Amino acid sequence: MNTQHPTINPVSDKGNIVSFQLASAANHKNDLNAITEVHIDGMPPGFALRSDGIYQVRQNDGDDVDPVRICSPVVVKGICRNSENAAWGRVVSVQDPDGSWHEVVLEQRELAKKSVAALNSLFDRGLELAPVDKAGQSLAELLLRWRPDGRYLRTDRLGWVDRDFTAYSWGNGRVVGHRKVVTDGVSLDVVSSMATVGTLPGWRETLAAACVGNPLMILAVSHALTGPLLSVLGRDGGGFHFRGVSSRGKSTLLGVAASVWGAPSFVQSWRGTDNGIEGIAAACNDSLLILDELHQVEPRVAGETVYMLANGRGKLRMSSNGQNQSTRHWSVPVLSSGELSLEDHMASGGKKMFAGQDIRLIDLVADSGRYGAFDSLNGEANGRLFAERMQRAGRLNYGSAGPAFVEAVMRNMAHKDSWVHFVNNRCEDWTAKLDLPVDGQIQRVSARFAIAALAGELATKNGITGWPLATATHAAFDLFHHWFEARDGVTRLEVDEAIERTRSYVTQNLHRFLRLDGSEGTMLDGWRDQDWVYITPESWKAIHDQVDAIEVARLHMSAGLLKTQKGDSLQFRMGRDISGRPRVYAVRLAELLRCAEA
Repeated sequence: MNTQHPTINPVSDKGNIVSFQLASAANHKNDLNAITEVHIDGMPPGFALRSDGIYQVRQNDGDDVDPVRICSPVVVKGICRNSENAAWGRVVSVQDPDGSWHEVVLEQRELAKKSVAALNSLFDRGLELAPVDKAGQSLAELLLRWRPDGRYLRTDRLGWVDRDFTAYSWGNGRVVGHRKVVTDGVSLDVVSSMATVGTLPGWRETLAAACVGNPLMILAVSHALTGPLLSVLGRDGGGFHFRGVSSRGKSTLLGVAASVWGAPSFVQSWRGTDNGIEGIAAACNDSLLILDELHQVEPRVAGETVYMLANGRGKLRMSSNGQNQSTRHWSVPVLSSGELSLEDHMASGGKKMFAGQDIRLIDLVADSGRYGAFDSLNGEANGRLFAERMQRAGRLNYGSAGPAFVEAVMRNMAHKDSWVHFVNNRCEDWTAKLDLPVDGQIQRVSARFAIAALAGELATKNGITGWPLATATHAAFDLFHHWFEARDGVTRLEVDEAIERTRSYVTQNLHRFLRLDGSEGTMLDGWRDQDWVYITPESWKAIHDQVDAIEVARLHMSAGLLKTQKGDSLQFRMGRDISGRPRVYAVRLAELLRCAEA
């Protein structure tokens, strides 16, 4: 007997083969137990499974019936549907000629046609039809009628399978939790790289231990662990962009982060984001998306991609019948690298970075450490040798920390409120410690660092990283501080430039603003009085061409030049003496004129 195949013992009933039994096979490949669980559950009469394939009872040339082999081994494991009770199908295991089993989802609507075309995905994975009449149609009929009791939740993304956070689907087919889940339609390249080699202790001793003393490495690993927390905390995706010159350690940072979830090939290229990003994001949902070499994507695409990844929603598309297709959703932390910042890369293609893109992909200098991206070489003579050591360790130990962290999150879900408090408290503490301005964008960035700190501390408390307590928090704070100092200088320049555009236009075009008492001017761009100029939104956009209007208003607000009313709006509503009470941007005119005189 070939022990790579299950032993099939057909059971006859009045000449008709109606059932089978799977005997043990010690050396059977690809999880024999997963196949034997189904036995003949739901298999229709007239068919049977033997070690060499599926048999169908057919009438021979006489009056008798014989079992005729129609194809190589196939098992229907269960029926699947999505969370909206739609997209019904069959979860099918097919054995290839080498004895390996592969799981495939077949659409019920295609099987209903009883066409051989419905079997194409099985052929791709090694299915072989027997040289008998209508073998394909017979197999399609069998798969349609085969209705086992097993029920699978079908999903087009990995990660948490429900909002109760009781089960988590991982790329190698493993589900943490107790639900049966099948995933299809995600990037196979990502899925294939989400595997485990080595052990968690091995990863902790070779990779995690080397992070100590290297804040950027600590942040990279901590951020890599935030994936399972984002949905639990109700936070958006987004992340960090490591910027620096070539050969200074950026790729090593990404490789160490990738080892949390899978093989070195888990690192994706920015080049593939134009067409394949939605499938990649769905595969990385609730784990981590790593994009290397920003320059490989067109500048016009880069900003749109950052928005889409952080917002967690794909593009709306129409099906062939004119109906809206289901939009893909995800929640994913992002790590990126490149020699240029996102803003500079977009500028190289003539694109302007708008407000929000920079806080969704936070720019961090990654080559200013003592040894480029590193501050400690942990005994190595130079940065190159340390990077090579990390690369070797990443090839021998990967894919264990992420699932272990998911299990830790599931065990400790009762502490969710304390996690929320941790993030909020870190943001408040850091704001006070650095005497930061009350600015929504700065608060969102501090929250991103605080969530990374939370993930790192949770992983440490649950024995995953081996770091001393507070290691992740200290690294997150230090890097947030560096980010703010770098941004603060840029912000002051942006404020000055924005105010100068407004000042220059208003002082040269006062005649285009009607005085509220009607004594002079023409209402082309708005109104004015002794203290304020009220600029219409249309004119505001024209004055600050190609710059986000809301961001410009925030810059004026930070300088104390903008008048607003109650609420979050940065616009001011005119009084009842102005027809329709339009909303405008109210800027302190006296200050603009004073700047002009100076």
